Amino acid sequence: MRKNIKIITIFIFSILLVSCGYKKIHQKKNTLIYIQNINIIGEKIMSNKLRNNIVLISNANSENKYDIKIMLEKNKTIKIKDTTGKATRYKITVSADVIFKDIIRVKSIHKTFAQSGDYDIAKNHSDTMYKERNAENTLAQQLSDQIINFITNYHLKIK
Repeated sequence: MRKNIKIITIFIFSILLVSCGYKKIHQKKNTLIYIQNINIIGEKIMSNKLRNNIVLISNANSENKYDIKIMLEKNKTIKIKDTTGKATRYKITVSADVIFKDIIRVKSIHKTFAQSGDYDIAKNHSDTMYKERNAENTLAQQLSDQIINFITNYHLKIK
Protein backbone atom coordinates (compact mmCIF):
# COMPACT_ATOMS: atom_id res chain seq x y z
CA MET A 1 0.00 0.00 0.00
CA ARG A 2 2.79 2.45 0.92
CA LYS A 3 4.59 1.62 -2.28
CA ASN A 4 1.53 2.49 -4.38
CA ILE A 5 1.14 5.81 -2.57
CA LYS A 6 4.81 6.67 -3.21
CA ILE A 7 4.49 5.82 -6.91
CA ILE A 8 1.31 7.87 -7.27
CA THR A 9 2.87 10.81 -5.39
CA ILE A 10 5.99 10.76 -7.57
CA PHE A 11 3.86 10.53 -10.71
CA ILE A 12 1.65 13.48 -9.71
CA PHE A 13 4.66 15.55 -8.60
CA SER A 14 6.45 14.94 -11.90
CA ILE A 15 3.34 15.97 -13.88
CA LEU A 16 3.09 19.17 -11.84
CA LEU A 17 6.76 19.97 -12.45
CA VAL A 18 6.50 19.46 -16.18
CA SER A 19 3.50 21.74 -16.48
CA CYS A 20 4.65 24.47 -14.08
CA GLY A 21 5.89 26.77 -16.84
CA TYR A 22 9.50 26.79 -15.68
CA LYS A 23 12.01 27.40 -18.43
CA LYS A 24 15.63 28.33 -18.44
CA ILE A 25 16.48 31.99 -18.95
CA HIS A 26 19.07 31.25 -21.61
CA GLN A 27 17.22 28.39 -23.25
CA LYS A 28 16.92 30.16 -26.61
CA LYS A 29 20.00 32.33 -26.41
CA ASN A 30 21.36 30.94 -29.68
CA THR A 31 18.42 32.34 -31.62
CA LEU A 32 18.14 35.71 -29.91
CA ILE A 33 20.83 37.84 -31.47
CA TYR A 34 23.33 38.18 -34.26
CA ILE A 35 26.63 39.82 -33.39
CA GLN A 36 27.50 41.51 -36.63
CA ASN A 37 30.82 42.95 -35.53
CA ILE A 38 32.92 42.42 -32.43
CA ASN A 39 35.97 44.60 -31.87
CA ILE A 40 38.21 43.91 -28.89
CA ILE A 41 41.10 46.20 -27.99
CA GLY A 42 43.65 44.97 -25.48
CA GLU A 43 45.54 41.85 -24.62
CA LYS A 44 45.57 39.52 -27.67
CA ILE A 45 45.27 36.11 -26.00
CA MET A 46 42.50 37.16 -23.66
CA SER A 47 40.80 39.06 -26.50
CA ASN A 48 40.64 35.94 -28.63
CA LYS A 49 39.17 33.90 -25.78
CA LEU A 50 36.53 36.55 -25.11
CA ARG A 51 35.67 36.85 -28.80
CA ASN A 52 35.34 33.07 -29.21
CA ASN A 53 33.08 32.75 -26.18
CA ILE A 54 30.84 35.69 -27.07
CA VAL A 55 30.41 34.71 -30.72
CA LEU A 56 28.96 31.38 -29.58
CA ILE A 57 25.63 33.07 -28.75
CA SER A 58 25.39 34.66 -32.19
CA ASN A 59 23.00 33.30 -34.81
CA ALA A 60 23.14 34.66 -38.37
CA ASN A 61 19.40 34.01 -38.87
CA SER A 62 18.39 36.34 -36.05
CA GLU A 63 16.67 39.64 -36.83
CA ASN A 64 18.34 41.46 -33.91
CA LYS A 65 21.77 42.73 -34.94
CA TYR A 66 24.37 44.14 -32.61
CA ASP A 67 27.90 45.55 -32.70
CA ILE A 68 30.14 45.10 -29.70
CA LYS A 69 33.28 47.01 -28.83
CA ILE A 70 35.34 45.86 -25.84
CA MET A 71 38.36 47.58 -24.34
CA LEU A 72 40.32 45.19 -22.11
CA GLU A 73 42.74 46.19 -19.40
CA LYS A 74 44.79 43.76 -17.31
CA ASN A 75 46.68 44.69 -14.14
CA LYS A 76 49.01 42.40 -12.24
CA THR A 77 49.99 43.40 -8.71
CA ILE A 78 51.76 41.76 -5.80
CA LYS A 79 49.24 40.54 -3.26
CA ILE A 80 51.46 38.93 -0.61
CA LYS A 81 55.18 39.26 0.16
CA ASP A 82 57.22 37.05 2.43
CA THR A 83 59.57 38.30 5.15
CA THR A 84 62.45 38.80 2.68
CA GLY A 85 60.32 41.03 0.46
CA LYS A 86 59.84 38.50 -2.36
CA ALA A 87 56.39 38.14 -3.86
CA THR A 88 54.60 34.91 -2.97
CA ARG A 89 51.19 35.68 -4.46
CA TYR A 90 50.05 37.87 -7.34
CA LYS A 91 46.65 39.35 -8.04
CA ILE A 92 45.38 39.80 -11.60
CA THR A 93 42.53 42.22 -12.27
CA VAL A 94 40.89 42.33 -15.69
CA SER A 95 38.38 45.01 -16.59
CA ALA A 96 36.37 45.28 -19.78
CA ASP A 97 34.58 48.41 -20.95
CA VAL A 98 31.83 47.19 -23.28
CA ILE A 99 29.91 49.31 -25.75
CA PHE A 100 26.91 47.36 -26.94
CA LYS A 101 25.21 48.89 -30.01
CA ASP A 102 21.77 47.84 -31.16
CA ILE A 103 21.89 48.41 -34.93
CA ILE A 104 18.13 48.20 -35.49
CA ARG A 105 17.05 50.50 -32.66
CA VAL A 106 20.14 52.74 -33.01
CA LYS A 107 20.79 52.56 -29.30
CA SER A 108 24.05 51.96 -27.49
CA ILE A 109 24.79 50.94 -23.93
CA HIS A 110 28.09 51.28 -22.09
CA LYS A 111 28.87 48.89 -19.24
CA THR A 112 32.02 47.98 -17.36
CA PHE A 113 32.79 44.47 -16.15
CA ALA A 114 35.64 43.48 -13.84
CA GLN A 115 37.04 40.25 -12.48
CA SER A 116 40.02 39.51 -10.29
CA GLY A 117 41.89 36.41 -9.30
CA ASP A 118 45.17 35.44 -7.79
CA TYR A 119 47.81 32.76 -8.02
CA ASP A 120 50.76 31.57 -5.94
CA ILE A 121 54.37 31.71 -7.01
CA ALA A 122 55.80 28.24 -7.63
CA LYS A 123 59.38 27.08 -7.21
CA ASN A 124 59.85 26.79 -10.96
CA HIS A 125 59.26 29.73 -13.28
CA SER A 126 57.42 27.50 -15.74
CA ASP A 127 55.00 26.40 -13.02
CA THR A 128 54.41 30.03 -12.08
CA MET A 129 53.68 30.87 -15.72
CA TYR A 130 51.28 27.91 -15.92
CA LYS A 131 49.42 29.15 -12.83
CA GLU A 132 49.26 32.67 -14.27
CA ARG A 133 47.88 31.36 -17.56
CA ASN A 134 45.26 29.31 -15.70
CA ALA A 135 44.21 32.36 -13.69
CA GLU A 136 43.93 34.43 -16.89
CA ASN A 137 41.88 31.71 -18.60
CA THR A 138 39.51 31.57 -15.65
CA LEU A 139 39.14 35.36 -15.63
CA ALA A 140 38.48 35.41 -19.38
CA GLN A 141 35.77 32.77 -18.98
CA GLN A 142 34.16 34.65 -16.10
CA LEU A 143 34.24 37.94 -18.02
CA SER A 144 32.73 36.38 -21.11
CA ASP A 145 30.00 34.78 -18.98
CA GLN A 146 29.18 38.17 -17.46
CA ILE A 147 29.07 39.82 -20.87
CA ILE A 148 26.90 37.06 -22.35
CA ASN A 149 24.49 37.29 -19.41
CA PHE A 150 24.28 41.05 -19.85
CA ILE A 151 23.60 40.75 -23.58
CA THR A 152 20.92 38.10 -23.22
CA ASN A 153 19.25 39.84 -20.27
CA TYR A 154 19.30 43.16 -22.13
CA HIS A 155 17.69 41.56 -25.15
CA LEU A 156 15.04 39.79 -23.05
CA LYS A 157 14.28 43.07 -21.27
CA ILE A 158 13.62 45.01 -24.50
CA LYS A 159 11.28 42.38 -25.90
